[in-house]
Amino acid sequence: MPNRDTSFDRTLRRLFLVQLSLLGLAAVFFYLYREGDFLIALLYGGAVTIATTLYSGWRLRVATTGDEHGPALNMAEFYRGTLLRFILVIALLALGLGYLKLEPRAIIIGFAITQTGYLFCRGYAPRRRG
Repeated sequence: MPNRDTSFDRTLRRLFLVQLSLLGLAAVFFYLYREGDFLIALLYGGAVTIATTLYSGWRLRVATTGDEHGPALNMAEFYRGTLLRFILVIALLALGLGYLKLEPRAIIIGFAITQTGYLFCRGYAPRRRG
């Protein structure tokens, strides 16, 4: 079986690990200084970011594999995946805030902390030699 470890796979895996590490550090910090309900809401907010990161990575792979439909349809698929990601974020945050009644501040803190993982993880872009 051929090795399919592409630069995209390495970038997505690295981003996942960075986000998970940031969430783990935040969880340890807030575990020491806050009550249990805050920690559960913090982990939920971070899980929303991690889940949508993995989802958008999967959708990006779908949008960029194969050129049988042409670049216009691939771009449309990319935008569709991005729109669905935003809808997923809103739905998961609404679930945590509305139905589960988790603490809003903790959810937002967990969400924001794991979003900063994008700042620490740059992608592996192939360079063109000219």
